[in-house]
Amino acid sequence: MAEYKSRYVELGFYVDGQHRKFRNGRYVTEDPKEIAVLDALIDAVRVDEPKQPAAEPKPKTEEPAPAAKAPRKSSGK
Repeated sequence: MAEYKSRYVELGFYVDGQHRKFRNGRYVTEDPKEIAVLDALIDAVRVDEPKQPAAEPKPKTEEPAPAAKAPRKSSGK
């Protein structure tokens, strides 16, 4: 379920040619088409973030230390 809020009490938008409207600045939906339209609206803010699986921390691989540079040869002047 996705919940959106708007500073406009009765913000209206269209989905597949049908008019939809916020009530008291709030709109709740489960329709993926409506969610796509609402995500694109500037005046609507999603207040419930979609649940995403917790990202597993990647194990750090130890990289070998860079090799020390060879000393420069002195000029033969």
